[in-house]
Amino acid sequence: MQFSEANGPWQSPPEWVEFLVKSGLKFGYPTEGTRRIVIISMPCESPAAGLVALGALCRRLAIDGANDSNSHFQRIDKLAAKSVPEIYLQHCNQAGRFRLEPKDRNGSVWVRKERGCGSRRTRLTRNAILPSNAHEWRFDGEPPVSVSDGLGLQCPHFYKELSGEEFTPVDSNFIKSDSGICLAGRVSGESVSRSIMAQIQYRCHNEGANLASLLAIQNWSPGTVSRVTFFNTRSGQLDRNTGLTRLVVADGDLSFLRVLESPLFRNCDLIGVIHRVVNRDRLEALGVKITELGQWYTSELQVPNGTDRVPRGITMLGLKRKWL
Repeated sequence: MQFSEANGPWQSPPEWVEFLVKSGLKFGYPTEGTRRIVIISMPCESPAAGLVALGALCRRLAIDGANDSNSHFQRIDKLAAKSVPEIYLQHCNQAGRFRLEPKDRNGSVWVRKERGCGSRRTRLTRNAILPSNAHEWRFDGEPPVSVSDGLGLQCPHFYKELSGEEFTPVDSNFIKSDSGICLAGRVSGESVSRSIMAQIQYRCHNEGANLASLLAIQNWSPGTVSRVTFFNTRSGQLDRNTGLTRLVVADGDLSFLRVLESPLFRNCDLIGVIHRVVNRDRLEALGVKITELGQWYTSELQVPNGTDRVPRGITMLGLKRKWL
C-alpha cells in the first residue's frame, strides 16, 4: 500500500496517517449504552477526519451483518422483546399503522394492522418482520430507512489492506449499504470537505483511489452502495436519513460543536478532529465546552492497537459518560 498527499511523491503511509486510520479502527466499534467522545488535536490543516472515518469504515466492514437493513431489524427485534408502550410501524406499500407485538415463543417478530379505536378496534392483517424485509418498515413518525441500491464497493482489496490481519472484512458487506458511521463535514460546505479528502491518494496493486471515493459517501461515489453518511454542518442535514448512526467523526472545531448540539446524534459516539491553527476565540470556545463536558464525562483513553505512542504534534483526549 502506497500513499500520496496533494500530488506528492508515492511513499509508504506516514506514521501520522497510519495512526489516524488505526484510531478509526479502534473507536469504530461503539460500546453499547456508554457514550464516548474522543478529541484528536492536529497541528495543522489536514484530511485527518477522513482518515479516521476510513478506519471506522474498515472496522464496520469486518462486522457480520453491519448493514442498514439488519441494523433496523435489530432495533425492531429489541423493542419487540421488551415490555414497552404500544409501538406502531408503517409499511412502504401498505396503508395504515401496524402495532408491534411481543415476540412469540419462537422468537419471531410480528406486527398486526388495527382499525378503529377503543372497544371498536378490530385486529386485521398480521405480518412477519424479517431481516430481509425490515427496510420496508418504518417507525410511525420517523423517516424510512434508506437502503442504497447500486454496485458494490470499488477496490475491495484497499479496505483489506487498510484493515490489517486483525479485522478481516466480511465480503457480503461490500454490496450492502450501512449508516453506522457518519462524517460531519466542515462548516465551509460539502464541496470543500470532498475536495480536501480527494487530496489523499492510495495505490495498491497498481490501482489508485482517493480518500473521498474510499469513504463511500452517497454523493461522492454515485452508483455504488454507501457505507458512510454525510452530515452537512452548514444546513444541519444528513444525506441519508436512517436514524442508525453509531459513530460520528466531526471535521473541525465548529463541526464538533454543532454535532454535540444536534439532537440527531445525542447518543452517538463522537470523534472530533480539531486543527490548532484556528483563531484564539474558537479555541477558547472549544476549551469551555470541553470543561463543561467534565460534569458528565470522565477521562478515558487508550492508544490504538499497533501503535506505541501518539505521533509528535498530535494530542488526544478521551471521555466516557459517567452514567447511562
